[in-house]
Amino acid sequence: MKIPHLDPNYLDQRKAAWPQAFRIAAVMLLVIWLLFLLARVLPLTQFGLKPRVFEGLIGVFTMPFIHSGWPHLIDNTLPMFLAMVGLFGNYPKLAKKVMWRGLLITGLLVWFFARPLNHIGSSGLFYALLSFLFFSGFIKKDMQSVGLSLLIAFLYGSLVWGVLPGQPGISWESHLAGFLTGIYLAFDTRHEDVPVLKDWKLDEGIDPSPFDDE
Repeated sequence: MKIPHLDPNYLDQRKAAWPQAFRIAAVMLLVIWLLFLLARVLPLTQFGLKPRVFEGLIGVFTMPFIHSGWPHLIDNTLPMFLAMVGLFGNYPKLAKKVMWRGLLITGLLVWFFARPLNHIGSSGLFYALLSFLFFSGFIKKDMQSVGLSLLIAFLYGSLVWGVLPGQPGISWESHLAGFLTGIYLAFDTRHEDVPVLKDWKLDEGIDPSPFDDE
């Protein structure tokens, strides 16, 4: 039985990309935290995404950097960090494209279809990254990406229900938009930054049966 797994040489190259992935994720979250602290003295929340309002279009780019309070910020911090590390660590050639397209497409979907509220928070982008990692993993037979996305989802089990309406104060529209965006990006980039795989045989290295004919 053959099971595809990452080629050892490719795996070494991927491991070499992870320190940079940690730094990028840390800088992104540092910016988010600094803007949150700045919002304690300046009315930055007004720059959230306001659907179908022309001036609300700025929120397509600013929404992930604005949070309503400490619980909102803290809830988003670690999941976003892990998803970014997974993206830049596993797909360094694709990471920037996925980030910007994920930000843009998710924001536009919210602007066109969401309720007329002020949508803020990085969870929409997070759902896009997590969805991308999961579906890209299956499409590219990259079990490391699948495993990481499942680990994040397991640690934050409530994420599964985040795409459904009914939770007060939650922009489920941005969650759903991000989730769908991640699926689209996974299929659209299925031929890019493809991992190098090697088939591993379950019976490899097993001595022939002593009853085999000599």
